Amino acid sequence: MSYENLQFAPREVDEDSVVILKALLEAGDRYVSGSLLAEQLGVSRPAVHGKLDKLREEGFEVDAVRNRGYRIKTLPEVLHPALLRCTLEGRGSKIGLRYFPVLDSTNSEAERRIASGESSPFAIVSSCQTNGRGRLGRVWQSNSADNLYLSVGFEPNIPPQQLQHFTLWAGICICRQLQGFVPKAPLKIKWPNDLHCMGRKFAGMLTEAKLDADRIRSIIFGLGLNVNGNPNDFPDEVRPLATSLHAIHGETLPLNDVAAVVICAIEEAYQTCIQETDTTDKLSDAWEPLDALAGQQVTAIQQGVEITGIASGIDEGGALLLLMPDGSQKAIRAGDVTLKK
Repeated sequence: MSYENLQFAPREVDEDSVVILKALLEAGDRYVSGSLLAEQLGVSRPAVHGKLDKLREEGFEVDAVRNRGYRIKTLPEVLHPALLRCTLEGRGSKIGLRYFPVLDSTNSEAERRIASGESSPFAIVSSCQTNGRGRLGRVWQSNSADNLYLSVGFEPNIPPQQLQHFTLWAGICICRQLQGFVPKAPLKIKWPNDLHCMGRKFAGMLTEAKLDADRIRSIIFGLGLNVNGNPNDFPDEVRPLATSLHAIHGETLPLNDVAAVVICAIEEAYQTCIQETDTTDKLSDAWEPLDALAGQQVTAIQQGVEITGIASGIDEGGALLLLMPDGSQKAIRAGDVTLKK
């Protein structure tokens, strides 16, 4: 694919760095000999030393002891493509990976790559977006490398109904996996595509699909996730409403680990949808403990009309159920939903 007309260029994964990092990470606190690394890479010992110096420049603290070898003491706090690849493969994922230091939009880049014929599935990850977008055309603030901006592209070629619950399942799988990083604070999903904790948003999901007459040709799942960002640095208009995993947990989280966990969760959600012909009961059961709106009075705007009721979970089709004042139940299949003040 040509990038001549684009100002954004990917930073390719350095395969030698992947080999070195795998060996050092698998060793843990044990030292790995330079001779072993040289043998695995097919290079000289001085060449290994040079490659380790490069990793040090990129934020890795590597300890070297004569006659013992090397070990990693600390990892970089920012995204690093080789480290992310190692972490993904350590979790059993073979997904294609493209990392961009700066990008207009990860969803837009995924669209371009699918249009150019790149094999899927693949993940697009960036440290900064200049034109990040959210649902309903909203802007997603994406200028902090402390946070995570990614998209995963698939080409399923299956009937649309098999992926009608994909966004909901993705939210479920992502919340479940991220909960391990913040065990003391419950992560929830605000229907249909926001992730919340204690009433504040820490992530937004955006799913975009291209359909033929009876098949989904491609589907792109995008996520903006506030990981280590400081909410005090957020724009004035979102500061009272937003939070980050760092603010929730009180400590800096390993960004590459978080990215790998999220990508694997998205893959899990996709497989859940395409492998099961009837997941409706499972979906509602999985949704219930993560429902951020349950029991609260909300207002849904559907085709310009305001509808107010008590949120009562989701139905078998993934629609939000509202208990109306007259005791009836109304299903909201699309629209914008806010808590009633």
